[in-house]
Amino acid sequence: MTRYSVFRLEEWFERYEFDVEHLLGSSSCAGMTVSELSEITGEAFNFEGCSLGATPGPGSSELREAVSSWYSQGSSKNVYITSSSTEAIFLLIESMVSKGDSIVAMFPMYPALYQLAEDNGVEVRHWKLDHANQFEPNFDELSALVDETTKVIIVNNPQNPTGQILLEEELRRLTDFVNERGIQLWVDEVFRGITVEGGPLTPSIRDIDENTIATGSMSKSFGLSGLRVGWITAPKHVLDNLLHIRFYTTVTAPVVEQKIAAVAHNHRDKVIGRNQTIVDQNFAYLKNWMGEQNGIFDWVPPRGGPVTFPKFAQNVSTDDFCLKLVENHSVLIPPGKYAFNTEGFIRIGYGESRQFEEAMSRVSDALEQFLN
Repeated sequence: MTRYSVFRLEEWFERYEFDVEHLLGSSSCAGMTVSELSEITGEAFNFEGCSLGATPGPGSSELREAVSSWYSQGSSKNVYITSSSTEAIFLLIESMVSKGDSIVAMFPMYPALYQLAEDNGVEVRHWKLDHANQFEPNFDELSALVDETTKVIIVNNPQNPTGQILLEEELRRLTDFVNERGIQLWVDEVFRGITVEGGPLTPSIRDIDENTIATGSMSKSFGLSGLRVGWITAPKHVLDNLLHIRFYTTVTAPVVEQKIAAVAHNHRDKVIGRNQTIVDQNFAYLKNWMGEQNGIFDWVPPRGGPVTFPKFAQNVSTDDFCLKLVENHSVLIPPGKYAFNTEGFIRIGYGESRQFEEAMSRVSDALEQFLN
């Protein structure tokens, strides 16, 4: 039986998230009430006539159609709705790789995307994003990481935690690379739709090559993390291979949550637009704040998504700093070492907090006390 390792990023949140005054390390956009979502979309939510019977395993036809409209290739038959994007990750890992296989995963990256595979005896090879190289991926290094055991390459775009992006030219280079070698490409796209300073939108990998896999979520760009709804869009054979595993997890996603998600998807420009406004305001403050830190951080600014990964210029125990931040200032930020196995960095989320300036002011106070 697989013994799963501690998911340290989520464990850090679970330990402190509901006790602090400022959730500054979240990768989600700001949450909203049902009435706020109704106002944004212009849709009234009335569930009195809603059946509480289960939908088919792949999800309701309404939601699958809504999700598929975000992609130029494939159809609703290529969309599989899951109970959160974490379940999507679990189903794909369990169905695609096993002991003796290897995968290549960007690093640092959202840990669930590779940790589940490692726990199952799969060799995980890190395609490292070097801070000294502005977190740009090195394709020569990628070539050296793959061999006949490599079944999957996993990236996320926009990238978590660095906030860097891959645009069409680089994504086509990736698809050419995997197609030449018979490797499956999987891009986690939970931050899709969120830009930085009006920068370019990241295209979906599915719009470039329909042989690829993309995963998405209602939690991040949509700001609807309480729905716990995610999805996989992939070739039919990929979805067929995970069906029997789903019978051991949730069987199907919750019906009411799917209805809400469908409304949000049908009005995604408005929903994501609301979140983009919050991101823009917070990022403008963050950029100025970083400029006032007098060399404390060596910062590679993000290019997409709602998170960034600044590096301390001097040697700092990020575990200690982030713990002091929680205990003495009631602000939660995940430390690079504990949460991402990358010492010297912290992840700041600028999509969640509506009191962002106050939270960053407390970080300033914590830095002054911790570093002096």
